Amino acid sequence: MRLKLWVFVILACAAAPTAARRPKLAGKVLDAASLSNVKTYCVDTSNLKGPLNATVPGDVPQPETFDVNEFIGTESEPKGLLSKLPWKLEADCAAPGVDAIVRFDFRFQGGIQGVVSAGGQDSQPQPPPQDYWRTDIQVSDKASSRAIYKAEGNPVNYPLGRTTTTIVELYHVQRQRAAYYAMAALISDLKAISRNP
Repeated sequence: MRLKLWVFVILACAAAPTAARRPKLAGKVLDAASLSNVKTYCVDTSNLKGPLNATVPGDVPQPETFDVNEFIGTESEPKGLLSKLPWKLEADCAAPGVDAIVRFDFRFQGGIQGVVSAGGQDSQPQPPPQDYWRTDIQVSDKASSRAIYKAEGNPVNYPLGRTTTTIVELYHVQRQRAAYYAMAALISDLKAISRNP
């Protein structure tokens, strides 16, 4: 009995360093083999919605699509986040070489969906302090349409200030930051998978 106990202790100690070396992933890898085989990808915005509140003046007709396109354009530059992604971005999801499709799904989180006036006729609309946007990204294998990776991006709650002067601008910044954090999770997880296959 004592011998079995010592054998168990020795095996447990030998296994502990192996388990400790596996990094904690930021997202959820649903199919590591398919994710590791991706070389090219595209971004599909066909699922994105219209404005949260159509009565907010000054917004673009498809704000979520605008934010994804703005994010992709900015972060594809040489020092941008997407330049660190080991995949090639294709502009058209129908292109024959595309391995994976990335989709964003934005979710508004807050006490009141819409605009709250800060008071006074000349004041800009102010969001409630707890309003912010989250985004989920999903990477799907193009050939099978199966999801192979999911992650969530949560922005910090940016107040209106020097960089944003209206609720519309604030929401654009929050959605783009949420997209940034979701893609950063994907990049981090791809690096972790490549180091520990």
